[in-house]
Amino acid sequence: MTPFFPENPFAGPRVDSLLQRIPRSLIPMALITGIAVHSYIWLVLARGSANFGLIALLLAFAGRFVLLLVLATVYLGNHPVRQWLWRAPLFAIAEWAVEAVMVAALIQIRVERIGTEHARRADWTSIVTDTLIYHGVAIIVFSAILAVVVQTVRYALLKHEHRDTTAIKIHEERELEREQEREHERDAASP
Repeated sequence: MTPFFPENPFAGPRVDSLLQRIPRSLIPMALITGIAVHSYIWLVLARGSANFGLIALLLAFAGRFVLLLVLATVYLGNHPVRQWLWRAPLFAIAEWAVEAVMVAALIQIRVERIGTEHARRADWTSIVTDTLIYHGVAIIVFSAILAVVVQTVRYALLKHEHRDTTAIKIHEERELEREQEREHERDAASP
């Protein structure tokens, strides 16, 4: 009987389909996220009417952030937590750029909305600035919280499996890597 987890994992070249590569790539994920989130908000505002209650409106806007953070998690979850420090802000900026272009295009064809009214070219700056602030803060804060949760759960699982020495060894290896990087920097800086 073959083991479920083989001792020698496959070591050949990795060949992925397009659908497997998209969640690991910044630009396609930012493109998908920006289009999906702004389309969702646009549909909510387009469907809004006078009898669209306050609770329904709040739930609709909460859906915006749920969609945004789920897609950000899909992107970040395909990378090591150490890289989230630069990947999360870069993803937020790329997603914002996609939404900015989408807002400009929708204003140009006169279907973009601010509330229940149509947006004008003069409104582009305020819409895009709000998007950058709200989405950027949401992605960065959420990714920081998610990173703490992921690392805490990993450590707890290692501790539960009585692999405390593994967690300590990983920490020691990280410290050794940092020390070696500092030495290389010192060597490069000295003439």
